[in-house]
Amino acid sequence: MDIKNLIFELCSSGGVSGSEEPAIEIANKYLNNFAEVSTDRNGNLYAVLGNKDADKTILLDAHIDRIGFMVTDINSNGFVKVDKCGGIDVRVLQDSELVLQKNNNITGIVCCLPPHLSDGKEDKATPISKTWVDFGMPYDEVKKHIKIGDVLTYHSVPKELLNGRIAAPALDNRCSVAALIRCAEILSDYDNLKYKVVVLFSSQEETFGTGAKTGAYKTDADEAISVDVSFASQPDISGQYSKIELAKGPMICISPILNREMSDKLISIASDNKIPYQTEPISGLTGTNADHISVTKGGVKTSVVSIPQRYMHTTNEVIDIEDVENTSKLIAEYIKCGGAFDD
Repeated sequence: MDIKNLIFELCSSGGVSGSEEPAIEIANKYLNNFAEVSTDRNGNLYAVLGNKDADKTILLDAHIDRIGFMVTDINSNGFVKVDKCGGIDVRVLQDSELVLQKNNNITGIVCCLPPHLSDGKEDKATPISKTWVDFGMPYDEVKKHIKIGDVLTYHSVPKELLNGRIAAPALDNRCSVAALIRCAEILSDYDNLKYKVVVLFSSQEETFGTGAKTGAYKTDADEAISVDVSFASQPDISGQYSKIELAKGPMICISPILNREMSDKLISIASDNKIPYQTEPISGLTGTNADHISVTKGGVKTSVVSIPQRYMHTTNEVIDIEDVENTSKLIAEYIKCGGAFDD
């Protein structure tokens, strides 16, 4: 599997939170080669591997939605008002190119005030409440193509940087989706999986966490690993994330809400298999789907593995492909040995 091309394909698709169908279609295409695949009414995708009749289930989760925008108004001059779906960084929004998810031939430019016409008060980022998009069409034409409630995404082409790095929109969290697809490929060549393994590509993490809440409830797993992205070092970053580097391996989270035995087991597996890793201590909620999964039903033993990333929630997020591959290897080895609680 060419993991770079897989990531590029996933990141080039739509799939704004609540409208994940384009990304689900791509993931489904790949996972069908390795697993029994299904979807549910909340837009989740499930892939089942291993011993489907086993008493024990291990859940692997990655949210598949991406941040985006929803059309909320169209004024008489044809300018389109939008609001955010997920954690949009308004600092990078002005003059961005957006594309209509249902028709990627229709693009618009976020309106911005030229500095020549500014008195300086507009030097701060324009709030989303004042954000309009120019599609270059009069009102009557806009109304033919765009409706209230339509969703838009950033229009940015994935690109290869030097030294194994890539830049793309939606690497949060499509690189984790790619990691679990690659993990499924690795596991498909292993004949001794004693347990049922469910890969969940969950919906709506960026807005409400609906997919993880319902998907974990349906799966009723004994253990779960949530795979996401977290912060890598860059200029002017201080504190613990100043020590997190690209290409130094996935981040294993340690948190009060997570199961410490699982975190320790992941660290042990990484060490034994010479897989590079980094640790991410978080003293409260993790900000990932693990926060929902761990309290599902009577509770699920849960851990988090994250791929280091720079420039989160922008049009050009940056990761190292080697971290994705090592995330896949780490989780595959964890599954092969039966998890942290091999009964």
